[in-house]
Amino acid sequence: MVIRVQPKRALFKPAPYDTHRRARRLPSWLILLLLGVLAGGSGMLVLQTSYGPKQLTTTEAQKLTEELNSATLERQRLQTKLDEQARVLEGAREQSEALNRTLKDDLASAQALLTPLKTQLALFVRTLPFDARFGPVGVSTATFVQEKGSAKLTYLLWLLREKPERTEFKGLLELSFEGVFADGRAETVTLARSQVAFGHYLDITGEANLPPGFIARRVNVRLFDLDGKRQITWRVFALTAK
Repeated sequence: MVIRVQPKRALFKPAPYDTHRRARRLPSWLILLLLGVLAGGSGMLVLQTSYGPKQLTTTEAQKLTEELNSATLERQRLQTKLDEQARVLEGAREQSEALNRTLKDDLASAQALLTPLKTQLALFVRTLPFDARFGPVGVSTATFVQEKGSAKLTYLLWLLREKPERTEFKGLLELSFEGVFADGRAETVTLARSQVAFGHYLDITGEANLPPGFIARRVNVRLFDLDGKRQITWRVFALTAK
């Protein structure tokens, strides 16, 4: 028995120069990536459409533009008003500074005049009489004037202490006027006590309103302690007729 072995058929192998090549498939990972991008974009579009801000209509857009223009104009108006107010305040500040400079100059001039006056006043106080019989605080001198036919009386009096280095004195000053009315009736008019405080000396000027028709003849000046219970000193002065 004869066994024949058939030769193997040659497989087809495309030549390198063959123009017919097999089509290459896209990688699966690239396909998945593209599908994910498409799905994400679709989901974002759905979210914006469903939950995102609504698209304005032409009328709404025009209304919004008008409101924006109106707000811009209002802001410009307020800015202009603010700038004008700032200019006014700046002008007022400059005027205030100029006034302050003027007042400072006037004050300096007044102080320059006041210094020699204080010196002269201190010398004048040294010449004022002081009577130790009335205590360490006394009424040195006084002048009272009532014009004829007038109920007003003006006065000037000096309170003086024996030594200027003592602590400040505080007390109450009382003025009482003895006189008569036109019908001859005698009367004493006492003014309300006034508080005084001074170191070495104190000059007091004032005006008293007496009852109509009352003519003062004599003035009693009394100085009390701050409680008004103890009399510190007293003086009697005749009234100067005018």
